[in-house]
Amino acid sequence: MIPTQVVRAPTQNNYISGLTTEQFNRLFDEEINPETLDVLGKQAGNGDLNSIELLHNIALRQGSSGKKAENILFDLFSGKQPAKKGVDKEIQKTSEALYQLYTDKKLANHFDDSKLKKPSKLLYIIGSSIKNLMDKIGLSTLLFKDDRTESTLWDTNRMVTSDEIDSANKALNALPSNITINSAMPLTLSELDFLKENIEQKEKNSQGLNQLELFPINVHEHWILLALYRDQLTQKTDSVVFNSFTGLAPEIREQLMDAAQVVGAGDNMIFIEGNIQQYVPNGCGLFVLEAIKKLTENTQQDPREILKAFHKDFPEKSIEEQQQFNIQNRRELFSNYYDDQHHLF
Repeated sequence: MIPTQVVRAPTQNNYISGLTTEQFNRLFDEEINPETLDVLGKQAGNGDLNSIELLHNIALRQGSSGKKAENILFDLFSGKQPAKKGVDKEIQKTSEALYQLYTDKKLANHFDDSKLKKPSKLLYIIGSSIKNLMDKIGLSTLLFKDDRTESTLWDTNRMVTSDEIDSANKALNALPSNITINSAMPLTLSELDFLKENIEQKEKNSQGLNQLELFPINVHEHWILLALYRDQLTQKTDSVVFNSFTGLAPEIREQLMDAAQVVGAGDNMIFIEGNIQQYVPNGCGLFVLEAIKKLTENTQQDPREILKAFHKDFPEKSIEEQQQFNIQNRRELFSNYYDDQHHLF
């Protein structure tokens, strides 16, 4: 059983401006009205420390109220939900204080089966705030089933995995019916031309390419995106490769064109490439996901033009915006991965 007040609990006076008296009095019910939690989330997003602390208390619960409070905190922390500048740091501070209480031997027995002992979004926030490397590695191993010895979940230059890419794509809302996002795959696997084999199988099953097909592809520990689609004017199949780093080697280009030629799109393949990772180190996976998102949100435009604009516009953002893209998207990546692993989509 977790102590009722793990983090300092507020008095009614702290909340009377945002909550009704009835809402405040029912904060300690087993289940809290979602609208009340939304009010707390709005106050927390505006920087109210008491709301942040109370949401942490509620987030420790195992029921639906605890889950919603945890998601509210994480969305504010990751930037998915807009918030006042610095709110993510305040959430980190409160989470760190919570973790210090958890590691206090006098309180250890009160945390049995809590979200501080097993994978949770709350534990991810805590991991982002603690400084001890061994603690971070331990939490990273608990949260992410991947044998990594050189990086942790919170490293801002960590390579994105295929599982994370697939989880993020599953989380896309209302995917248009004329778009297929294929599972992340290697260009080759055990000397097998894996991408080409997949395209051949699709061609065999569908007797032609009738929609936009997106392929997140790993080439020597680097993510790129291949898009195959039918031009509405010419009715020919076109192909475009989006690459956020320096130009691909000639043999890789040839292999990609050979794979696309299965549907007659190899000869006219366009490569949109160049290093835009200066402030997003090893962010190739993040850029692939953002490119996919832009394509799914702009289905009436030519995919080539969408990807060209994205590749051109991103480096023109401020350094701070590029760094925030790196930090926030990596945080959101974990949220999607966690939801996918726990079947919450």
